[in-house]
Amino acid sequence: MGGGYVRDSARQSPSYSFSHLVPVRHWARDPALRSWPVLLLVALVCVPPIALVMLNHPTPAKIRDIAWIFAVYFAVAWLLLLGVIVRPQHVSRAMLAAIAVVGVVTQAPTAIFLETKLHAGTSSLLDIFTIGVPEELAKAIPIVVVAWIWRQYWHTQTPRDYLFLGAVSGLVFGAAEAVHYFTDVLGSISGHATGLDLQTLTIQYIWRFLTDPIDHACWAGITGYFIGLAITSHHRKYWIGLIGIGIAAVLHGLNDWNPINSHLAWVLITLISVLLFLGYARAGAWLPEQAMAAPDGMAVPGGLAVPAGQAHAAAPPAPPRPPATGDEWWQHVPAAAPPPPPRPAAATRPAAATPHAATSSNRTAPHAAAPYNPATAPTVLQRKPPVRPWWEQER
Repeated sequence: MGGGYVRDSARQSPSYSFSHLVPVRHWARDPALRSWPVLLLVALVCVPPIALVMLNHPTPAKIRDIAWIFAVYFAVAWLLLLGVIVRPQHVSRAMLAAIAVVGVVTQAPTAIFLETKLHAGTSSLLDIFTIGVPEELAKAIPIVVVAWIWRQYWHTQTPRDYLFLGAVSGLVFGAAEAVHYFTDVLGSISGHATGLDLQTLTIQYIWRFLTDPIDHACWAGITGYFIGLAITSHHRKYWIGLIGIGIAAVLHGLNDWNPINSHLAWVLITLISVLLFLGYARAGAWLPEQAMAAPDGMAVPGGLAVPAGQAHAAAPPAPPRPPATGDEWWQHVPAAAPPPPPRPAAATRPAAATPHAATSSNRTAPHAAAPYNPATAPTVLQRKPPVRPWWEQER
């Protein structure tokens, strides 16, 4: 008995291969470990130590390089979070790359030129026009350029796609601004501050690597949403884009105004900015012509719109609510084009169920089966299958 128990235990004991202990083979053969999210995670973990090692022998040139490393690092981190929350459906990696390239080339020169001509300052509310408007216009340039390049896809895009593109444009601008403040502004005053003052200034400007990109992303995202409204609608009222620039410029100007900046009201402006951004992300999931919503919150296709005076007489039966799902609201996708619904139940009843069904009369009872008519049949709105996010696209 005892020997058999020992043999059974030996057979059931786990066996470990070399690949379990040293997973080199998995890295060599498993494509999942070479996917882009995994490689990005490796980069995000290794980049900060690399930048800190560069500080062993600091020079002004190295300080600028390290500032760019940290600025891009936090901008990419915000990009991933915004991608998960906004989930744009018609944004490709090529569009994101174009936004970044055009932003790096055009944003800073445009903003500096306009602010210099307008004598920008933060001592009065005029900074809405001398700082807010120039910088929001500069961040709108990449959005407009990408929209023009991919104009053949306007009919398939939604305002939420351009909200996300605007956020990416803002991340590029915010990262460049953080580098400017850290290397130029802090560098010029560091020799005149010592002790706690220097430490306080350093911490304040380091925080800009985290806060500047996301603030500018929210404001530029608002601009992108209104640009999306303008170009995805059949009416193409391009002036609507100016509304977004105006809202973003006001929030930006208030954020920079001296009586508000770095005070409690500053937090309120930031809160309003992010709440507006998230609200527009939700509203921008639909095409402009689908903006009219049914009582259950689903979009109503344009063909089902009924004049107000005929709402009770001609309105089709209300579609049933879709089954509840576990998706968060930011994973919600627009309704698909409704497929042909099944025939009404009355059309499938057995002939014996109707007393007059077996008669030879040519007249048909009012409740008898009628030919299927798609124009009068009730419409059931269904959801599209989930769209793969841009970071999972093959190309």
